[in-house]
Amino acid sequence: MAMIYKSSPLLTKVAHLGIVFAIACAMATASRSQSNEITITLAGQSMIRSDIRATSPATVPVIQGLLKGDVVFSNLEATVAEKGETVQEGRGFLTPPEALDALKSFGFNLLSLSGNHAFDLKVNGIQNTIREADSRKIVHAGTGNNLAEAAAPAYLHTPKGTIALIASASGLITPGGSATAEQPGVNKLRVEAGDKENEATKDLPGAPSNTPNQEDSQRILQSIRDARQHADLVIVYQHNHVFGNHAFSTIFTEGMQERLAPNDWLKKWTHAEVDAGADIIVMHGAPLLHGVEIYRGRPIFYDLGNFIFNVPPTLTYIDEPMSWESVVASVQFQGKKLQSISLRPIVLNPIGEGEPDIHNPHANNQFLDTRGLPSPATGARAGYILQRLADASKPFGTTLEIDGDIAEIKLNAVNSR
Repeated sequence: MAMIYKSSPLLTKVAHLGIVFAIACAMATASRSQSNEITITLAGQSMIRSDIRATSPATVPVIQGLLKGDVVFSNLEATVAEKGETVQEGRGFLTPPEALDALKSFGFNLLSLSGNHAFDLKVNGIQNTIREADSRKIVHAGTGNNLAEAAAPAYLHTPKGTIALIASASGLITPGGSATAEQPGVNKLRVEAGDKENEATKDLPGAPSNTPNQEDSQRILQSIRDARQHADLVIVYQHNHVFGNHAFSTIFTEGMQERLAPNDWLKKWTHAEVDAGADIIVMHGAPLLHGVEIYRGRPIFYDLGNFIFNVPPTLTYIDEPMSWESVVASVQFQGKKLQSISLRPIVLNPIGEGEPDIHNPHANNQFLDTRGLPSPATGARAGYILQRLADASKPFGTTLEIDGDIAEIKLNAVNSR
C-alpha cells in the first residue's frame, strides 16, 4: 500500500524560506560577478635566483610599487632547490624556497610554474616547487605530479570573484620534463612542423608551418572550457620558445626579425583559446616585449618579457638592450566586460653588485642575485619602450595612447565587450 505523508505548515514554511534564501544567494553571486570591478596585474617572467628581501632589500618597496591589483601574476622561471641540492650538469636555474616568500611579499598571488626551467632539478625540482608554493598558499598551475594535475586549472578566490589559471609550455623542454599519466612534469604543448616535433632546439630548414599537437591542444582547450564553468574570469598562460623553423638560439644569436613577434601558428592558437573561453592570454619566453591584440574583447599579451631577470652573464645570446625593458600591464574588468588596460614601462639593471662569473653558468653570487631587478622607466626611455610596444601592437589593430610614463590601450564598444 502506498503511504501518503503530509507536510506540516512549519516544515512547509521552512522549506519555502530555504528556497528563497538559495535564490537570494544565487542572485547575489550573479550580481557580484556582473558588477564587481577587478584589477588583474600581469608582469613579465620572474627568473629569480635568491630571496631578494635579503640580497637587495632596497629594491623591495620599488617592486611592490609596481604590483597593485586584486590578482598579481607572473611565471616562476626557475625551480626550487632545497638546501644542499645542486645541479652539476645541464641547465640549473635554481632558486631557494625563500624566493617564493619574496615573490609573495611583492604582491604575487598567482603563479605559473610551467617553463623550460621547471625540470632543471628533474622530478625533485617539480615536487619541491609545488610543495613550497602550496605551503605558502600561492595559487599555481602548469606542473603536477602527473599530467592531469599539470593540466588542471588552478583557482584563486578573491572577494571580487574567482580567477582560473591554466598554464603550459612549448619549446626547449628538457627531455623527460613533460608530465605523463605517471610522471611529474610540465603541461607541455608540443608543436609540430609536418612530421617533426619542433622543440626549438635545432633548425628545420624547409619544414612545413608549425601547428599545435592535436592531443595536447585538445587537452588544453578542454581545461579552458572546464575553468569557464567554475570561474568568473579565466587566465591562460603559455611559456613559448617556438617561433618559426629555426632553433631558438639561432634566432637570437643571429638577431632574426622573427624574435620580435609571434609566429603565425601562435596567433591562430591563441584565438582558439579565446574561442574556448579564455578571458586573458599572457605569454613569456622570448624574452622580449611583443605586441598586444584584442580579440573578441579579450586581451592577448604575446610576450611580456622579463620582470626579474637574474640571468647568468654566460647567456650572451639573449642579452640585448631590449631584454632589460618591459611593461607591467594592469587589466580591469567590470564583471565580464573588459574596462581598461594600462601599461607601465619598467627597466631592469643589467649590472649587478660584485663581480660576475662569466665562465660558470651555474654560479650563484651577488652579481647574479642583484642584476635584472625592475624599477619604473621614466622620461625618454619610458616613451621609447611604450612606442616600441605601440609599433608591435599595430599589426593587430591595437592602438596605444601614450601619456608621459603610462599608456592606455584604446578600447571601443566592439573590442571591450
